Amino acid sequence: MDVKKLGIAILATYVFLLVTNYLIHAVWLMPVYQESQSSWRPLEDIVRKTWILWIGQLVFAAAFCYIYTRGLEAKHWMGQGLRYGILMALLVAIPATLNNYVVYRVRYPLALEWMAAGAVQMMVMGFIVAAIYRKHSTD
Repeated sequence: MDVKKLGIAILATYVFLLVTNYLIHAVWLMPVYQESQSSWRPLEDIVRKTWILWIGQLVFAAAFCYIYTRGLEAKHWMGQGLRYGILMALLVAIPATLNNYVVYRVRYPLALEWMAAGAVQMMVMGFIVAAIYRKHSTD
């Protein structure tokens, strides 16, 4: 296993997750969250516990990248990245969103936005990891 590439992939996907989660939740969906404040912890509590989210995202990025390395094939990196991203969306983003929709009092358009945003994140992360692990002979 190429530990250097794995470290780069983890760092790249972690930064991507932090930035896109900020853009999705603190910018794009914040007005929706403010309309449904009774469904969430107070913002001060969320801010105080943000470090827990960062740890969770780091664990996810590490697992995401490691799992990718276990299924590497001698195929074009873009196709592998897209397939992996779609599979991870089906494994993670869609089931988690459906669970959250059932548990939390949110309107279905918000759940659809979570699902779409999570699926896009997984697909882009698949491309990121695949690009880092690509072999020039299979491009």
